[in-house]
Parts: sequence; C-alpha cells; structure tokens
Amino acid sequence: MIHIAVLAGGQSRRMGRNKALLQLGDQTLIERVLAAAHPLGYPRLIIGDPAAYAHLGLPVHPDRRPGLGPLGGLYTALSTTAAPVLLLACDLPFLTPDFLRHLVNRRGSHQAVVPYTATGLQPLCALYEPPCLATVEAAIQAGQLGMRDLLSNLNLDLVREKDWRPYDEHGLLFANLNAPEEYERAQATLLKSGIHHAQHQQ
Repeated sequence: MIHIAVLAGGQSRRMGRNKALLQLGDQTLIERVLAAAHPLGYPRLIIGDPAAYAHLGLPVHPDRRPGLGPLGGLYTALSTTAAPVLLLACDLPFLTPDFLRHLVNRRGSHQAVVPYTATGLQPLCALYEPPCLATVEAAIQAGQLGMRDLLSNLNLDLVREKDWRPYDEHGLLFANLNAPEEYERAQATLLKSGIHHAQHQQ
C-alpha cells in the first residue's frame, strides 16, 4: 500500500522559523498538506522531529541519516515503509486531494511519477516506488544529495503541464513557501481567492 510522507525536517533557514507550523488561514502549513492527503485514505507519516509534531496524532519519524536534506527524508520514508511513497513537502499549502489522486493513479512501470513545471521537476511532490531506495542509497554514498540529481538516475513518468493544469485553478498548486515574503503573499492570496480546504485534519 502507498504511504504518504510529509517532509518536515528542514532547517527553514530563509523563513527564520519552523515553516511547517506557520499558520495559513485556519491551519498550519503542515496541517494543510496533511488535510489534502487525508481523503486518499492512505497511511500518512511525518519525517521530522517527533517532539514538534506529536500533537498531529500521526507517526513521526526522525531522519535516519540526519543532515542530508530532502534526500535523507526520502531515504527515511522508503526504508521505513518498504512501500511506494508519495513524498510531499510541508510547505505546499495549495495541494488538492484531486491532484494527489491523479499522481497516484499514474502509477505504472516507472520508478517515480514527478510533475514538471516551468521551474523544472518537482521532486517534493512526487510518487516514488520501492526500487528507488537502492538509487537513493547509492546517491548518499556518493555524496550526491541533490534531489534533481537523483531524478536524473531514475526512470520517470513526467506529469506535464497539460496533465496538471486542470488541477491548478488558482495557479498555486506548486507554490512553496521558503521566505517570509512568499508566506505573506500566500496569506494575501488566501484571503483574496477564498481558497479553503473542505476537509480538516482528522
């Protein structure tokens, strides 16, 4: 069974505080991502500090190999679950259940299903199959920690704009919040557009 792993172990250096717990509307960023994933019905887990996220009532796994960034998070998720992993960054607050379902429904013979946008590949909103673990381990051994480097060594199903655009009504599907000004823009957009999740964290 697929597992949904939300990466919340980053340093949030540019934001200056733990961005996963920033409030956006009536939920924190991580709660919004978890809420978007909830209707899929798959087990959800968090990769991060158990003390910081215990209140969410889900399994929280610290990085098995700390300090490796998102690649270490993917390693932890794949090695913990031994299952396909839908990997989601904690700072993608405008993801929707319908789009995540589309990603999962594209599963086939590829090692990973990865959206491709104007800014390039989106490795932190992607589905990874268990055989990716060996490639991840090899990348860690070689000190090649970039997620896009990893993707260049995997057999990918690219989700191109014509496929994801129908799920992106507000042009925010892949908007991630790294810096305070991006967070403030998201706050303003939320108020202006009236985007609300129909479901809350269960």
